[in-house]
Amino acid sequence: MITLKNIHHAYGDNVVYRGMNFQAERGQRIVLVGPNGAGKSTLLKLLAGILAAQSGARVLGHNVKAGYYSQNRVDTLRTELTVLEEALDTPQRVTEQFVRTVLGCFLFRGDDVFKKVSVLSGGEKSRLALVKLLLDPPNLILMDEPTTHLDIPSIDALAVALDQYEGTLIFISHDVYFIRALANHVVRVSGGQLTHYPGDYQYYLDKTSAVSERAGLTSDGRDGVSPSQTSLRGRAINQTGAAASRPSQDRREQKRLEAEQRQTRSRERKAQKQVVNRLEREIAELEARQAELTAELEKPETYEESGAAQQINRELTDVMESLKRLTAEWDQAASTLAKVETS
Repeated sequence: MITLKNIHHAYGDNVVYRGMNFQAERGQRIVLVGPNGAGKSTLLKLLAGILAAQSGARVLGHNVKAGYYSQNRVDTLRTELTVLEEALDTPQRVTEQFVRTVLGCFLFRGDDVFKKVSVLSGGEKSRLALVKLLLDPPNLILMDEPTTHLDIPSIDALAVALDQYEGTLIFISHDVYFIRALANHVVRVSGGQLTHYPGDYQYYLDKTSAVSERAGLTSDGRDGVSPSQTSLRGRAINQTGAAASRPSQDRREQKRLEAEQRQTRSRERKAQKQVVNRLEREIAELEARQAELTAELEKPETYEESGAAQQINRELTDVMESLKRLTAEWDQAASTLAKVETS
């Protein structure tokens, strides 16, 4: 999807990268981790083309379109428009109903969609900018701290949307739940070097022996211990030290259980959303067929052929009955989805 070759980049005397190479394959979901100031955001901007490398090459794959999301993306929103008008302004051919459904997932419900962008809070603008990106997603998305200013339901909605996204994702985040929900590859950035871990976040934690999930986000590779070191330390620990470590282990276990529960809720939301989307597609097809049949009945020539009008009327009756049944199913499914999202 994208390749960086022999990249050199510095800010004055501060050399961030010297001879750095990077490659992302189709379908990868890569999270960048490492100490603050190590160059994660610089790497993301180099990948996005926001920063031009001082030497080296940036090569996009065939037909790759990259999209970059950062907190200043909200500055591109037009303050004179309403939330709905801004969301509808997309190159994709989408219905207002679909756009309102997406907005609803990001907590713009009811009359909220008629608010002017100018009166939105920072968090609301961030949510709207994410909606805009997801309504017209490129096949390579680069995101710098997308969960900043988002509340938990919005983070869940974003995780579900990106879980359904079929392109390649490279992102920076300090939200462990968000990382666990999405990442299938970890790249640690430290000292101008990139270290690849071809697995999810738990794989990375296991390989680096990070002392905690949170510490793993900013690890420079020196705070973890190898399995042999762990064994030696284990034998050296006295009973008091072991007892002192239990609260930390309990907290980690609690966090792990909470993450699993959130992932379960995320899967439930995803499954229910698929049901709602399927019903909406079927209803749209039936409504289109209803319009076609009604138009046929309005043509004089329809009544010139014996039995044609009766056949159209029979099909129209079947379509209307199916519409009534599917609309009731959609009401129930949408209500269930709303309850799942609220929980």
